[in-house]
Amino acid sequence: MMNRQSPMDDETRTMLRSLSQAIALLRETDFTPGFASEENASLLQLLGIRAGAAEAVTASVPQQVSRWRDIVSQNGIEALKNLFSQSRVIPFSDWTGVHHAADLWYGLLADVIRPMARNDWEFIFYLGNPANRHFFDVDEILDVMGSFTRNGNVTLALDEREAWGVWSVLFGGKDLPEFGMQDPDAKGRYRALFQTLDIRRLIIYSETHAALVMQNTYFEIARPPVPADMHHEHERDNFIEGYALGLKTGMEPAQCLILGIATAGSISGAQPAKAAVRDFLSGWLNGI
Repeated sequence: MMNRQSPMDDETRTMLRSLSQAIALLRETDFTPGFASEENASLLQLLGIRAGAAEAVTASVPQQVSRWRDIVSQNGIEALKNLFSQSRVIPFSDWTGVHHAADLWYGLLADVIRPMARNDWEFIFYLGNPANRHFFDVDEILDVMGSFTRNGNVTLALDEREAWGVWSVLFGGKDLPEFGMQDPDAKGRYRALFQTLDIRRLIIYSETHAALVMQNTYFEIARPPVPADMHHEHERDNFIEGYALGLKTGMEPAQCLILGIATAGSISGAQPAKAAVRDFLSGWLNGI
């Protein structure tokens, strides 16, 4: 008897083919990581914003400059507006690794983003593990992130353990057993988490699955298996690079999610990024 593909498989195949066609039209330089040039990398790092490939650049701004007022004093508002006018996608760094994140990010929003009077921004945040942070700290930074929705789309990306950590903090369930994406109640909890936050998109992912939650959408997809050594400390960074690339090039959110998965699963260094991502998608498609 012939095996029939499930409707979910058919949908995944269609999306993978469509994404492969879209990637074929992109330039190789589109896959070069980085929010801005290397000369701006140290400033972006101090602001808690990912600078992609330029992140290893030694900071030229004094390290003690870590408050918003100091950064404005050193650089000036107009220079900062000019820097951020060059991109509409702003991928923020791991909140737990950014000193004075609430001060820096709200200052950036109030003094640079809002005065530019645009509403086409794409803001990408992730928290790190909030489980050991005080409720007030987590609540404050989530409020700051939500404030960006007045000027564009906010994506919050969490791995399944971080999602449980946020749930525990916000819903007072510290004694709740840890749950992941395969838990029977996970989908409902992720929807409730999304409804609690003032964001446009919530991404949850594990080593085997990824989900995108929006106002009227819950899209989940199984990630193709990859060698164990591909699940490393930079996997999330690579995912964010791919997701951000999709946003920059005008892809639909679900396509951006898949591109993030493909980018995280295809970094090898031996092939150009574009070829590596297309090969990953081809293998994914053939494996369904």
